[in-house]
Amino acid sequence: MNIAVFLKNNLKNIPPSIGQKINILPYEYRPGIGKIYKTRKQEIRQLELANKEEKQDFVFKRVKSLVDFSYKHIPFYRTYYDTNSFHPDDLMSFGDIQKIPIITKSILNQSKLEQRSYKRKGRYIVNTGGSSGTPFGFYIEPDSIGHEWAHMHTIWEKLGYKTSDFKLGFGGRSDVNNFVDYDVVRNTFAIDIYASYSEICKRLKQILKKYHVNYLHGYPSSIYDFAIYCETFDQELTSILKEQLKGAFLGSEYPHKYYRDKIETVFDIKTISWYGHTERAVLAYEKERPFNYSPFLSYGFSEAILNEENEYNLVSTSYYNYASPLIRYNTEDIIEDPIVQNGILDSFLILKGRNGEFVVDKDNKSINLTGLIFGRHHEIFNYANFVQVKQIRKGVIEIVYVGNIAENKAASLFDSNNLNFDITFKRVNEPIRSVSGKVSLLIK
Repeated sequence: MNIAVFLKNNLKNIPPSIGQKINILPYEYRPGIGKIYKTRKQEIRQLELANKEEKQDFVFKRVKSLVDFSYKHIPFYRTYYDTNSFHPDDLMSFGDIQKIPIITKSILNQSKLEQRSYKRKGRYIVNTGGSSGTPFGFYIEPDSIGHEWAHMHTIWEKLGYKTSDFKLGFGGRSDVNNFVDYDVVRNTFAIDIYASYSEICKRLKQILKKYHVNYLHGYPSSIYDFAIYCETFDQELTSILKEQLKGAFLGSEYPHKYYRDKIETVFDIKTISWYGHTERAVLAYEKERPFNYSPFLSYGFSEAILNEENEYNLVSTSYYNYASPLIRYNTEDIIEDPIVQNGILDSFLILKGRNGEFVVDKDNKSINLTGLIFGRHHEIFNYANFVQVKQIRKGVIEIVYVGNIAENKAASLFDSNNLNFDITFKRVNEPIRSVSGKVSLLIK
């Protein structure tokens, strides 16, 4: 059992008063994750001060080790590299990294998961659909939790965050109890984003009388929707939050300026955003100014690669996942204005990628599709190659999928718990594409 599952199963009933005390304990001393967390924190600080040679050496050693291991132990990489006339011996210096053949999700999906993975102790499987809705499964190593938290906390600390601070979480969970549910592992009050705001806000006021909440955290589109409600219908809650909040952490979607300005204005706070993937090959954040993202060199090696349309694709290598390595993995997100210094990507702007998309439920509430589709466990992903959503009318949506499962069976494989929609299912032979050939999660 990995540490994430253990914590989820054993700490879920701890009340906020006890949870806050638990979360005072520095992550460096927490069992199962402390060692990795401390190491990554040190690397983050060291790389901030490193010179060109030190940075290149840091990257090369990690990429070289991963390539050698993958070629030796993972059939997919051995076959793929041989087919593309590349051998790990060709990798002799930092500049040789560009010789490594680039991979994509579609290339990886042509091989079975076990053919592109290695049996690392404690590994666990995750799935993602990304911005396209194309399912992709891979393994994660158990010590990745300390790795992730070290980098996320570094981002949040720019707004004064401490691990003992309470947050309000706006994600896609379907198992939130009583509209607002405390999560001790994240020290967060999780909001049921599918519920009525009147019920959510009523419950929140009870909580905020007992506990001081410092930050909002989650999908920018969902926090924006919440801010609109507070501003329009609940001035009392708005005043309480303005007094308590210090900032908002905007993740999983691009934080459109329109959303961001409203959040900052309504609650009188600062916000910070980052860019990452479930695949954990790249993590970038607003280091100096809004909408300009700087990749953590301690997290992975990111590159801006020109594609056939003369646009820059973000390509990344995850150093530490030997269970399902991603080496020069093309995220297929488009970036612009990449700043590269000495072969290392320093910053970029996002041109195309994960935008907030909504469907509207029977109460005229906007429901974020990232949370609805990828924030829940839908068994339909075991049978479907593509999953998309079409809004038929208010409160009615159609799940469109490509896969070998009958429409009358699909409903039982889709987690519709606490959703205020009438849902129909439609099987198609090919995904619905835009004029430019893109496959979006929302069919417009």
